[in-house]
Amino acid sequence: MKVILLEDVTGTGSAGEVVEVKSGYARNMLLPSGIAIEANKTNMKTLEHRRAKIAAKKTADKEMAQSLANQLDGKQIEFTAKAGEAGKLFGSVTAQDIAESVKETLGFEIDRRKLLLDAPLKEVGLHDVRYRIYPEVEATIKVNILSEGAPILPPVEELKDTYADEALEDENDGEFYYGGEEEKAELKAGEEEPVIASDSEAIQENEAEAEAEEEPVIASDSEAIQEDEAEAEAEEEPVIASDSEAIQEDEAEAEAEEESVIASDSEAIQEDE
Repeated sequence: MKVILLEDVTGTGSAGEVVEVKSGYARNMLLPSGIAIEANKTNMKTLEHRRAKIAAKKTADKEMAQSLANQLDGKQIEFTAKAGEAGKLFGSVTAQDIAESVKETLGFEIDRRKLLLDAPLKEVGLHDVRYRIYPEVEATIKVNILSEGAPILPPVEELKDTYADEALEDENDGEFYYGGEEEKAELKAGEEEPVIASDSEAIQENEAEAEAEEEPVIASDSEAIQEDEAEAEAEEEPVIASDSEAIQEDEAEAEAEEESVIASDSEAIQEDE
């Protein structure tokens, strides 16, 4: 059966198109819901006029969808649920839960069927859920799931509005510092310079102490060497002197014995004569 689609139908066609569908699908779904009309001679004659109206309606619908997307995009909703130690929820957060929370918290009524959620959310943490308002028009809703008993923090957007336009990471300790560029520069200037100066002074002090300890060691070693040399010389001189005296005594005794021998020999010769 041929019908003229008045709205976009996923898997079937776009508004203003003439498509062939099963008779049961047309009579039970498309025609009663006003999504399509039968493509008879009368309706076909007015098709161009209908297409113009459909195009104008699509333009208006897209503008409305974009306006809603601008208001929803980045907004955050929160749920508190029971969870185990690993962060697994005992239950889950469904598309219906998200749609109801958006209406209660943000004041927007959305179609849960247009939430691009493959499966219900079953873990604590921050989840990005896409909401397709219109073809090529989407918004991202942030869904923060907290475990019961955990502290509830304000949304990131509120923190940025309170402290600064953006969260800057402090490079020294890895913590986040909320402030502008000037505040960060002042913080870095106040923390880095004293650290550098103190490190330099500490290095100089350590070098001076090392030199002071090294000099007495060298001086004491030099004095010890000189004392050992003096003692060696003092011990050597008496030995040399005593050796010289002994040699002189031996020479004197030898001369005396020689003279005595010569004298006795001379007396013996005289007696013989």
